[in-house]
Amino acid sequence: MKFQSFKNWLNEAFTDEFFHGSTDKNLAGKKGIHIGTYKACKEALEARIGVPAEGEWDGTREYGKTLLAGKKTLQQKEKQKIWCMTGFNCGNDLPEEDYYPTDRKYKATYSDGTPIPEDCKPIIFPVRIIGRMTNSQRNPHSDTTANSMMIRNLRAGNAKSGYFYVNDGEDVGSISAVVPDKSFLQILE
Repeated sequence: MKFQSFKNWLNEAFTDEFFHGSTDKNLAGKKGIHIGTYKACKEALEARIGVPAEGEWDGTREYGKTLLAGKKTLQQKEKQKIWCMTGFNCGNDLPEEDYYPTDRKYKATYSDGTPIPEDCKPIIFPVRIIGRMTNSQRNPHSDTTANSMMIRNLRAGNAKSGYFYVNDGEDVGSISAVVPDKSFLQILE
């Protein structure tokens, strides 16, 4: 009986289903593709492009036509223990009231500085790892270690596996992974 309980715990604790947040349901990234829990992906995507004033990024709403949360709405979300005042959701020019991305001087960008297209439709979607991983969920690297190893291997042109890591920023303590490219992932429907 104890063995079965442990086995059930393992099956619940470690999964092969992860999520990825993207502005266009694309699996791309110059520093690898990051996947993790739904919460981690939601927090990362919202830090990159902003928090919708209502609802979530579900792939049906055009970014430039979606009302984003201003300071007042973000403060209300924080009171509800929804962590969101980071990244694009901060800054001197963040409006008090809800606003459209086109209304703000500071524009959301990808990590390479390219502006987020106003006609994109951000989404968080499930994926499964199908490529080789160097370590396991039971033996994850630190966030910094996994990301620095991936960047180094991508620059050297020899990134042949992914890495599991413990999240430092989004959904702190959860297990995420970084993989070299989209061939390591399968989009789940």
